[in-house]
Amino acid sequence: MKKIKHHFLSCILIFVSFFSMAQQDKIDSLNNVLKTVKGDTSEIKALNELSRMYANIGTYEKAIQLAQQALNQSEKLNFKKGAAAAYNNIGIVYWNKGNFDKAMEIFLESFKIHREINDQHGMANCYNNIGLVYWNQGNYGMAVQNLLNSLEIWEKIGNKNGQGMAYLNIGNIYLNQDNQEKALEFYYKSLKINSENGNKIFEATNLNNIGIIYGYLRDYEKSLSNHLQALKIREEIKDKKGIAMSYNNLGLIYEDQGQYKTALDYQMKSQLINKEIGNKQGVAVSYNNIGKIYIHQGKFDDALYYNILALNLCKSIGYKLGIKDTYSSLSLLFEKKGDFKQAFIYHSLFSDIKDTLLNEESGKQIAEMNTKYDSEKKDKELIKKDAEISKQLAETEKQNLQRNAFIIGFALVMVLALFIFKGYRQKKNSNELLAEKNNLIEGQKQLVEEKNIKITDSINYAKRIQQAILPSFDRIRLFIPELFIFFKPKDIVSGDFYWFTEKQDKLIIAVADCTGHGVPGAFMSMIGNTLLNEIINVKNISDPAQILNLLNKGIVKILHQNGNDSNTQDDGMDITILAIDKISNEIEFAGANHFLYFISKTKIETFNGDVFSIGGMFGNEDINFSNQKIKVENGDRIYLFTDGFIDQFGGEKNTKFLSTRFEQLLQNIQQHNMQSQHEKLSTAFDNWQGNNKQLDDVLIVGIQF
Repeated sequence: MKKIKHHFLSCILIFVSFFSMAQQDKIDSLNNVLKTVKGDTSEIKALNELSRMYANIGTYEKAIQLAQQALNQSEKLNFKKGAAAAYNNIGIVYWNKGNFDKAMEIFLESFKIHREINDQHGMANCYNNIGLVYWNQGNYGMAVQNLLNSLEIWEKIGNKNGQGMAYLNIGNIYLNQDNQEKALEFYYKSLKINSENGNKIFEATNLNNIGIIYGYLRDYEKSLSNHLQALKIREEIKDKKGIAMSYNNLGLIYEDQGQYKTALDYQMKSQLINKEIGNKQGVAVSYNNIGKIYIHQGKFDDALYYNILALNLCKSIGYKLGIKDTYSSLSLLFEKKGDFKQAFIYHSLFSDIKDTLLNEESGKQIAEMNTKYDSEKKDKELIKKDAEISKQLAETEKQNLQRNAFIIGFALVMVLALFIFKGYRQKKNSNELLAEKNNLIEGQKQLVEEKNIKITDSINYAKRIQQAILPSFDRIRLFIPELFIFFKPKDIVSGDFYWFTEKQDKLIIAVADCTGHGVPGAFMSMIGNTLLNEIINVKNISDPAQILNLLNKGIVKILHQNGNDSNTQDDGMDITILAIDKISNEIEFAGANHFLYFISKTKIETFNGDVFSIGGMFGNEDINFSNQKIKVENGDRIYLFTDGFIDQFGGEKNTKFLSTRFEQLLQNIQQHNMQSQHEKLSTAFDNWQGNNKQLDDVLIVGIQF
């Protein structure tokens, strides 16, 4: 029942732009408001709300135009909340048009402003929308994480509607992964909270979603019961868009049962309501569904008519998901008609517009249709004659080759036999011994190769684990938009690592260099990562010096480091911890045998940490690290790094890069933004290294405030 699940997902994505029950009346009312308010925040709010209305009905160009007006006005009045709302509306339009990368970029801009003004409600909205973009990109882990962040804020500020929405969207993601059990769990949570809160729109949506799952499980009685309950609520509150959605889903349920007449009635009703409220996207979905029903009924002309209507409407509003679905329907239509050429063309168009590569099933469909088309196109008699001629030529060529090979082979055998006979007796023993040695060497070689393959595969798997543990660059950018991370491991896995979290109104970031590199360093990095999670996220410690104290004790304890024991492991790490206060813009810094550079508009300063490393041969649990405070202003930059870049040999005299040259390099690139600085540093390192071997892992984190 894939078609039901798909249309469900394309219809009920819950962005933070709720649908009005009297959409056209609301649009008319807002247009009247705009005539009476000019040049103040009331105008901006009306523009943003009107933009949301037009986005809801698929009038994307108008929605973008109004949001841009709101953004321009907000910037003139320095009305940050209005600007953030405008960015949110623009992001929703890009999402609807299938431009997910652009949508992510816009939502991040909105989040940045909400965070700047400490708007918790707005930040929760952005987490929700960013989660949905990750969903569409297939990154379900990040999608759920952002929705859980959203849920945490909603619970913190006591917003029941937001909590219900978060549960609902998390359920959607689990359904998209075919995890019906988890999806039902979150839908019922959402249903409970929305029923208690009296949120009829979300209550109906949850009933609709639960109905979808039961339909997917072929429990049609429960499915129809939930859909009809949803329809009843929507009719009570006169939610016309919701009514159209219910009709659409009821139509899909009956279509799946083969009751095409009833299914067609519901889809026609859905289409009429969507036309009435101006919901072009909904009309396009209905057209496509009607076309598919006619395909099932064998009414191919009617099917073609509605599919073309759907395609033209989707193209006119830039609805890429709808275009993809319609191409799929047209491919099915022409395949049913036996026109495999057209079926292949539309399936190719369908494949081209998909965000991901073709799966095995799609590839198989293309191959089958292409084969059918080619087989119809060829002349059967010509194929038969070509086959006979090819067979004769192949037989003749085979005979000639056999004859020539026999003559040449016989001559060679006679010559070789003469030499072999002469040397046979004296070489017999030597050859047998050599053969034994060769077999032994070959066996050892194969064994070594097999072990190397297994070891490399294991290390590559460890690399994937290590990369998964590192914090997402996009996640850090939500809180620190202007930064770069230049990370260049020497081997497959790395002994350098970075760490990030948000805790108690502070952003905590760490850059660490573990003993060694490759596999030994990677093991230490995993231990360090685990201990930082325990100290900061579990024990709620946010003071940098205290974090280092506990980290040192943890390493010494885990590795049983005791200077009096000759078996003590000489493993540890050098590390920098920053705690950035989001409110005061003050930084607390603590370093274990590390230093950092602070660059303001007028100068560059070096802040040295303590001379002690974490752990090591002479590990001491009683070391007390110290904090330093740095006051930052807008435009100031901080650079955290390990020693890989500085210690790299290269240049004309094949010497180390050294810290003085590194400091000068940072000063030389200050006129560039952080992304360009990343590129400049990468180029500088490659040029310096030249043909030399990379000696150590390289990690640099640059932050602009």
